[in-house]
Amino acid sequence: MLVLNLWLQYHHHCSGFYVCFQLPYRAPAGCDRSCYRSHPLYAVGGRQPCCPPSSLPGGAHSDRSSAWSPANGVNSLAFAAAILAIATPTIIWDVSFQLSFAATLGIMLYAQPLTQWFTQLAERFTGQATARRLAGLVGGYLLVTLAAQITTLPLMAYYFKRVSLTSLLANLLILPAQPALMILAGVSILAGLVFHPFGQLLAWAAWPLATYSIRLVESFSGVPHGSIAIASVALPLILVFYIFLFVITFFHNRLGPFTKRSLPALPLAVLIVTTLLVWKAAFSAPDGRVHVTIFDVGTGEGVLVRSPTGREILINGGASTIELSADLGRRLPAFNRSLDWLVVADSDDEDLRGISGNLERFHPAQVLWSGNADATRSTNDLQAAISSLSIPILSAQSGLALDLGSGACLKVISANARGAILLLEWKDFRMLLPMGLDLSALESLSTDVSMRNASALLLPESGYAPLNPPELIASLHPQLAVLSVGAGDKSGLPSPETIEALRGYNLLRTDQNGWIEITTDGQQMWIEVERK
Repeated sequence: MLVLNLWLQYHHHCSGFYVCFQLPYRAPAGCDRSCYRSHPLYAVGGRQPCCPPSSLPGGAHSDRSSAWSPANGVNSLAFAAAILAIATPTIIWDVSFQLSFAATLGIMLYAQPLTQWFTQLAERFTGQATARRLAGLVGGYLLVTLAAQITTLPLMAYYFKRVSLTSLLANLLILPAQPALMILAGVSILAGLVFHPFGQLLAWAAWPLATYSIRLVESFSGVPHGSIAIASVALPLILVFYIFLFVITFFHNRLGPFTKRSLPALPLAVLIVTTLLVWKAAFSAPDGRVHVTIFDVGTGEGVLVRSPTGREILINGGASTIELSADLGRRLPAFNRSLDWLVVADSDDEDLRGISGNLERFHPAQVLWSGNADATRSTNDLQAAISSLSIPILSAQSGLALDLGSGACLKVISANARGAILLLEWKDFRMLLPMGLDLSALESLSTDVSMRNASALLLPESGYAPLNPPELIASLHPQLAVLSVGAGDKSGLPSPETIEALRGYNLLRTDQNGWIEITTDGQQMWIEVERK
């Protein structure tokens, strides 16, 4: 297989056709480095490229376009993919295979049309010969990258929740070195099998090119805002995009009359989209009330508080990055995706694991941290993410209160190594959030007269019986009890004893009701749930 790879490199280099796909070297540049392969045939064959990862799908160029037939290429690609699927049926679910297939398909379908379009555009300003030379240069390192991105961008958005803004520039700088690097690396491997010292010598010849590629990728991955973190993209939208794209690609001639007839409707469509965005922003505007949304994050807690003045506070976030991204994307204003505060109320994995991957997209202005920062892997990851974004951290202490505007505040009732007990207050409304409750703080909370008759109570630890004794529930006597727990929890939560202690109380559960939103004007409460 190695000999075949080298022959393909030689053949395509001599014929003027070479391809190299790359991915970002690390997450900030885009996604996982293992998701692309170096050559279309390698991609279909699942081979690992000899070149190091780069920024995004690379370029290709063909000086013999007359001999190239997209239909033949698509048929060959489909045949090769079918053979691989027969040999390994699970490969069709492999992200690397999907991205490689999509990138190769994009090059086959759109590289030549894009090059022709660029040539025609350049001929308006230069001579025909100059335009063709420009098309050869730009097509090899830019247009074919764009062709590959047309078909891979939806998959990258779906799997990695990120879109790179530096990929085209990175490809212009990195791709010229890749053919020589791949050939030298492959020859060094073959030579090393025959005579190891000679193989090492050839490997040293490839080393400067490899170093250049890696350093360039590292530089682009460190560019501030070089990639955009996006929300979870629904799979049906991806399928609709590909259907729409391929209908235009294969039936554009037949769509000509329809396009002319539908062109007058374009301004109306733009107006409808604009109206929807404006209404979404209007509904997200502050309404002078406090909104508390308990997300359905499974066994764990994720709570979003919106103050009367529109301040957004996220308390914990649950275990899933994707689910938290979708929840915040639906709740935060369309044109302001930042948070005023991120409150880390305890150190449990199931409460924090989903936050790190969302910090860049939903950037908090400040972090209130309670509990041991080194307690779990999730706390370490979150600390690293906060540090990388230079977000200031405030340590939670008993008696500390965050001013949320219009008299609303979030108080720290107590703080310990496990976390904090929080109280959200506004006028006559009081909601207790004992996420960091431990056995040592349980007795003092049960005997605290000021906590009695709470408006709402978020039950700690998903209804774990030792932290939810009947005495505590009777002492707090909440108007509404909220239980955040996953359906069919493997640990058997909530505990039957807790459910028994809640008999006679108003109880809402995320495993049964989905997300739960509490709205209050300080005197009354309104409850909305996802499922009744």
